[in-house]
Amino acid sequence: MDELYRAPPWHWQDRSGRLALWRWWVRDPFQGVRDLVPHWLLRPLPTPLVTRIGARLSQGQEQRRVEASARARALLRQLRPGASEAEIETLLRAHWRHLGRTFAEFSVLHRFWAEGRIEVAGLEHLEAVRAAGRPLVIAGLHVGSWEALHAGLSGLGVRFFGIYQRLPNRFRMRIADAARNRIRRAGGPGVALAPTLGAVFTAHRLLESREAALLYYVDEYWRGRVHAPALGRPLVIEGNIARAVRLASATGAAVIPAYALRIGEDARFRLTFLPEVPIGPQGRGRRGILEDIQALDAAIEPVIRAHPEQWMMLHAFRPDR
Repeated sequence: MDELYRAPPWHWQDRSGRLALWRWWVRDPFQGVRDLVPHWLLRPLPTPLVTRIGARLSQGQEQRRVEASARARALLRQLRPGASEAEIETLLRAHWRHLGRTFAEFSVLHRFWAEGRIEVAGLEHLEAVRAAGRPLVIAGLHVGSWEALHAGLSGLGVRFFGIYQRLPNRFRMRIADAARNRIRRAGGPGVALAPTLGAVFTAHRLLESREAALLYYVDEYWRGRVHAPALGRPLVIEGNIARAVRLASATGAAVIPAYALRIGEDARFRLTFLPEVPIGPQGRGRRGILEDIQALDAAIEPVIRAHPEQWMMLHAFRPDR
């Protein structure tokens, strides 16, 4: 945590210095208290009630988050060209309700497996790789509950590690870390790697040693861009999707896409492992990397197209980036 978040120096001479101090000492703690208090208050409540509260708290987001909702509508119209405006608005409301549920459920993630809230499909794809003793990259998607994916892997006894994304607010990062630690204590093995410069090298070493699978989310939002799937944009060699195929190519790892779709309105999920995406060997140059990215992109795009309202990145996606 200390490596990711450092207090800014006390500089009052310029506006940027004053803003940095304001964010660190005033805005971030205020937002942290606003998030931490409900998080702890929700923890003792029954899981279905937590889910319903999250949905209720999300009401009106389409009006409050105007720009984000406009981006979501634009992508929904692209993905559902035959839908009416009423159907688009229904999907948009479902999107915000889903996110409200998902973030409220951080308080109770560690119960999901024990309460039987996660069913599993496509496990044979994962087991075939494990039986062969091959390194494994699980290409995670932010569809449904990405944290239920963690809980499901732990419940299945899959030893895995993941490079998590640094959140803008250190207090929100503590909530996420605490929730994931409770999953690991409740279920099984799992290691979190901080998003530092050495994380990819550590991932390479762990994959080569076959100590654990790498859970790597390939549809991440970073520096103003949702890197995958392309959804009509030109493919580029950047983002987690590019790093995932490079790691797989360098280590001979199998790549298995996975996601935990919400089933119905309750806190119930279907953890799905898709068939292995073939990745070529190292040393084929830029063209080979692009072919591998295209293969992985083609495997995950139908999932987003089928369930856009459950995709976390729906309101962040921009076709011009």
